[in-house]
Amino acid sequence: MTKIIQLFVVAILALGCSSNQQSKIQTTPCSSLETPETEAKIEALLAQMTLKEKAGQMLNIGLPALLAGNYWAPRDSAVFDTARFQKLIVDFAVGSIHNTPSFPATKKEWYRIIKTIQDSAMTKNRLKIPVIYGIDNIHGANYVNGSVMFPHQIAIAATWNSQLANKVGEITSYESRAASLVWNFNPNADVAMNPLWGRIAESFGEDPYLISEMTNAYIKGSQQKGLQDAASTAVCIKHFIGYGAGKNGKDRANALLPENSLRQYFLPPFENAIRNGAMGVMISSNAVNGIPCHINKYYITDILKGEMGFKGVIISDFSDIDFLVGAHLSAKDKREATKMAINAGLDLIMNPLDADIVEFIVDLVEKGEIPMSRIDDAVSRILRLKFYLNLFEVPYTNPENYTEFASQSHVDANYKTASEAITLLKNKNNILPLSSAPKVLITGYSANSMNILNGAWSRSFLGRDTTYNDPKKLTILDAIKKQMGANNVEFVEGTNYLEDINTDIAVAKAKKADYIIVCVGEIPATEKPSDINELELPKAQQDLIKKLANTKKPIVLVMVQGRPRIIKDIEPLVDAIVMAYLPGDEGGRAVSDVLFGNINPSGKLPYTYPKYSGNLLNYYHKKTDIRDVDWGYNGFYSQFEFGFGLSYTSFEYSNLVMSTESLKSAEELQISVDVKNTGTREGKEIVQLYIQDLIATVSPDSKKLVRFDKISLQQGETKTVSFTISANDLAYIGMDNKWITEDGEFEIQLGGNPKEMLKKVFYYQEK
Repeated sequence: MTKIIQLFVVAILALGCSSNQQSKIQTTPCSSLETPETEAKIEALLAQMTLKEKAGQMLNIGLPALLAGNYWAPRDSAVFDTARFQKLIVDFAVGSIHNTPSFPATKKEWYRIIKTIQDSAMTKNRLKIPVIYGIDNIHGANYVNGSVMFPHQIAIAATWNSQLANKVGEITSYESRAASLVWNFNPNADVAMNPLWGRIAESFGEDPYLISEMTNAYIKGSQQKGLQDAASTAVCIKHFIGYGAGKNGKDRANALLPENSLRQYFLPPFENAIRNGAMGVMISSNAVNGIPCHINKYYITDILKGEMGFKGVIISDFSDIDFLVGAHLSAKDKREATKMAINAGLDLIMNPLDADIVEFIVDLVEKGEIPMSRIDDAVSRILRLKFYLNLFEVPYTNPENYTEFASQSHVDANYKTASEAITLLKNKNNILPLSSAPKVLITGYSANSMNILNGAWSRSFLGRDTTYNDPKKLTILDAIKKQMGANNVEFVEGTNYLEDINTDIAVAKAKKADYIIVCVGEIPATEKPSDINELELPKAQQDLIKKLANTKKPIVLVMVQGRPRIIKDIEPLVDAIVMAYLPGDEGGRAVSDVLFGNINPSGKLPYTYPKYSGNLLNYYHKKTDIRDVDWGYNGFYSQFEFGFGLSYTSFEYSNLVMSTESLKSAEELQISVDVKNTGTREGKEIVQLYIQDLIATVSPDSKKLVRFDKISLQQGETKTVSFTISANDLAYIGMDNKWITEDGEFEIQLGGNPKEMLKKVFYYQEK
């Protein structure tokens, strides 16, 4: 009989084992702040608090609720409403605030807002407990005017460079703290299973290991000097759990997750993030198997607080207590919804508009419907985070002390990240890089828009407001004009997102050009506004390319989009394809530099790029998902595979060596390979290591990523890349929903191109 090793806890932790890059990143763990002195302070405060004060700590209110005018009113200044301010900050002593004043405040304005709040909370409240301010600084400190706006997470994942993810976290924290913003509702650790889901742009893609590595690096960058440091922010990983697996691909949709899938794919990124110091977790707005995540005690209390030992704060998403009533139909009213969520384990309720949940909590406890122990647990966690952030001593920070805010070094890091993310998907006859001499026609929806480059969460929620765009930043058109000279560039808009504007003019201009650069894209959007009903690139944008192809001029397609859009009909018509993702405010410059060879592209896809809307499969599918190719069936039709990306140079893999062909449970397997740059210029290569379990009781995945490393090679240079794996890397969730490793054969697949991997088989046995 096959021997089985039970690895329930050990293996799930090992899924986050560091890659060669990741191991270089150091941080100060949150556990170092968990001292008897801190816990004694928490207990002392808790003992002094009234029930209403405890309930107040459990409220996260929206900043506009404190300001004059309607909550949703547009503003250009933050004026506090005296009566509301008194009620919420003093009378109810709210524990936390989120959101913006309806405009992107400068760091000095943020300082004024938060100083006003904290000074009142810490002088007028009986126990002088500071407020903790949370914000969605998704790609840089995007709600602080003038800050650096990085590429979105999907682009960072495409760099396959954890050092860059670390740097993004570090700079985002620094520029957030310059505005006294101490708690960032980021990073997103969701596993994106369906590209119809618009928030795939805010994720690290489809692979749990890549997500874990990038999430961990971002967290360490955010907190590497310790939460108490004035340059660090606490992270709040999201969304727990299954948010990216909606059955219909829409935002907040119900997900169907069997227990083995939950534990195999969705929990590991959160488990690893908590191990690496995350002190905040945001609950997913959706339901899993029909149970809203906000009232799923098994997920929140048993798994997150129990199995994972999470000691931080668990917060709801925006208005999700209301949504339990109006959207999920799981509670008859808000009072009942509050009861269900808190008893499930929720600590902090994001209730943006008012303080009614404070009164609900008091009433529910007094009537015995919520135990006081549950309230004390929640408030202890909230106080713990405030102590860890040193808010009792330093409730806000002087913006004048942050001299590196939006500095050239931060801009350079932004540009480098955007550059390394850009993924070359096609390069027929090496048409790229282009010469700077020819005449070029630039056309397309995304060619001349900073908003499309930046996407959502860019000074405004949807990122469509042009008011706050930085005039010094370059669109793709601007950057190419600067590269080539304006006289060599013609621009015709061609289309908007859905409609033809002046395609005929574009075709006429194209006849006089040497090259055509077509820039397609998506409307900036997130959450429900990012829902789409079909994955195909809009017809107007495809038709533009079809008409331009009739000119027989070479076409370079640049895609500025947060998710893959179906291009099977136009892919054969273009000579080169460049995926820019949502590259941020240095994206125009980065795209131009890739097109003209100043940058050698090195990104690789962090998701499977589908060829058909009706064939959406992740790379780690089961063989039964694609039938048996020996019978003439093939159900996996990708346009481009996960991990695919071209370069302007070429790489050769050789000399794959394993330290043993028979691995035992207590041993490690060393794997090495030689990588040579056989092309004509320096380049970066992403070396990917996959494992395929050839036979398993539970049908094995096609393969799984277990290690990667990004290396730089000069022309003609060879480097040996080494990895170490163990039995934990071979584990999967078995029939009893626990991690196991079975005796048997495993195949190593190692390389930089998914279709050209070096392969070797080894045997694993327990003893």
